[in-house]
Amino acid sequence: MRNFCICILLQVYLIFFIFPACSSAYGNELEVLLKLKSAMTGPKGSGLEDWKDSSSPTAHCSFSGVSCDDDSRVVSLNVSYTPLYGFLPPDIGLLDRLVNLTISGDNLTGRLPMEMANLTSLKVFNISNNLFNGKFPGEIIVGMTELEVLDTYNNNFSGPLTTELVSLKNLRHLCLGGNYFSGPIPESYSEIQSLEFLGLNGNALTGKVPASLARLKNLKKMYLGYYNSFEGGIPPELGSLSSLQILDMASCNLHGEIPTSLGLLKNLDTLFLQVNRLTGHIPPELSGLVNLRGLDLSINELVGEIPESFSRLTNISLIHLFKNSLHGPIPSFIGDLPNLKVLQLWENNFTFELPVNLGRNGKLRELDVATNQLTGPIPRDLCKGGKLSTLILMENLFTGSIPEQLGDCKSLTKIRIRKNLLNGTIPAGILNLPLVYMIEVNDNNFSGELPSEISADALEILTLYNNSITGKIPPALGNLKNLQTLSLEMNRFSGELPSESFDLPKLSTINISANNLSGEIPSSIARCTSLSSIDFSRNNLSGEIPKEIAKLRILSTLNLSHNSLTDHIPYEMCGLTSLFTLDLSYNNLAGKVPSCVQFLIFHDSSFAGNPNLCSPSQVSCPPLLSPVQESGQARGKFFSPVLIVAIAPFVTALLLVPPRC
Repeated sequence: MRNFCICILLQVYLIFFIFPACSSAYGNELEVLLKLKSAMTGPKGSGLEDWKDSSSPTAHCSFSGVSCDDDSRVVSLNVSYTPLYGFLPPDIGLLDRLVNLTISGDNLTGRLPMEMANLTSLKVFNISNNLFNGKFPGEIIVGMTELEVLDTYNNNFSGPLTTELVSLKNLRHLCLGGNYFSGPIPESYSEIQSLEFLGLNGNALTGKVPASLARLKNLKKMYLGYYNSFEGGIPPELGSLSSLQILDMASCNLHGEIPTSLGLLKNLDTLFLQVNRLTGHIPPELSGLVNLRGLDLSINELVGEIPESFSRLTNISLIHLFKNSLHGPIPSFIGDLPNLKVLQLWENNFTFELPVNLGRNGKLRELDVATNQLTGPIPRDLCKGGKLSTLILMENLFTGSIPEQLGDCKSLTKIRIRKNLLNGTIPAGILNLPLVYMIEVNDNNFSGELPSEISADALEILTLYNNSITGKIPPALGNLKNLQTLSLEMNRFSGELPSESFDLPKLSTINISANNLSGEIPSSIARCTSLSSIDFSRNNLSGEIPKEIAKLRILSTLNLSHNSLTDHIPYEMCGLTSLFTLDLSYNNLAGKVPSCVQFLIFHDSSFAGNPNLCSPSQVSCPPLLSPVQESGQARGKFFSPVLIVAIAPFVTALLLVPPRC
């Protein structure tokens, strides 16, 4: 009987005390989440529409981004990339069973509330890509002993780097990059032995890079570059980080030579040291990086040659060595690297020829060797795998013709081979590539005619100037509906301008000067409604200036000088209010220059060399004669007074002679 009474009392206790407490916990967390919604969703914000009040004790566990445990307590809050525009309220500290707090990319502002110190169960703390500001409150994380991930990337935190996190023995991922933290990297960070990811990039850090970071034996990825400005160079001790896979120390004011010890990092996948002030030679020891896929040493002060030992880097896919003072040949083994996709060596002093086998691995995507002193022909197999998208060979001494194979390279998007010694005919396929948006082949010795079929639908920039290209301008140029820049000047084009070639609604700049073009300027030029610059000078164009040119409302530069244009300047051109540069000199124009405000800004030199043209500065000007007036003047000259006196006696004698019967 006594045991029975005890059971009854226990049930009563559960009903009246425990169950209401649980219900209260459910209700409290629902209330907390609704308060979070109210604070996190600012006046301009939106989102969390399904976070609504409910009588159900577990309704909050169905909210988007919310996960609960078996007791219906919130253990995960993941609200990311939602335009909230609010702030994080102190109520967040009431969700004390949170294990995962991820509120990334929500445009949240303000300071982190100190009440977050109550979140002692957190393992993941991710507030990246927001607008939080002020000093990061290190006090809130001291009690988060289970914390494994701390990510504050891309916020507006400032002040020194927090040192309280050193006590977090389970911390694996620490990302404080993309803020305004200043001062040195704390030496104590080397005590976070569990660390696998360290991101301090994109801050305003100074001082020396601590050599003690080499004690982080579990470290796999380290990002220290971009906007930081360290003193000194790369600590040689970092070569002992045997687990390191990524070392990114780009753009952080590093000096001195590249330590040879970095060649000991057998697991390194990526080595980025670009945009620093590193000097000396590229260490041959870096060939020990047998797993390296990306190497960027660009924009430094390195000298010497590419080490022959780099032939061992058989996994490498990206090599950036541009903007240094490297010299010598590009080694032939570069073409044998089986995984090479990107090779950028521009602005160095490389000489001799490109490796003939370059591209034969079938994986090459980008090649940029501009502004060197390279010679010889363009290798034929650059696009053997059909993947080459960028080809930049400009400002070298390449000779020979463009390989026909490049005309079949459908993957090409950019071709820049200007300022070389190339010759021959431009392959017809080049102007029919479906993805190419830039073709620059100017300043070479190309000859022959352009193909009659042109259909490079994506082409935006076409520069062929300063070559010896002949023949007529193909009407098919009108097929290039995305063309913005067309430069054909200083060639040997002849014939008339095809009206079909001006059906180019996006064309902004056209220059066909210094050719042998004849005929009239087609009125169809008015269809190029985006034109801002026209240069047709130094040709043999004739006829009138088409009045339709006045429809080009954003035209700012017009040069029609040194042609054989006739008649008057169309008064309609007064409507070209954007026109700031005008040259109509050395033609056969006549009449008076339009006396409108727009033409008053132009100097007399704009109209020089037109004997029958009256410039705006002339006080008086003879009127332009009509054809009838001109014929009347001719008759007047024929019947002059002297001539009348001379023939008068003959007329009188004829009148006195009697007529015959």
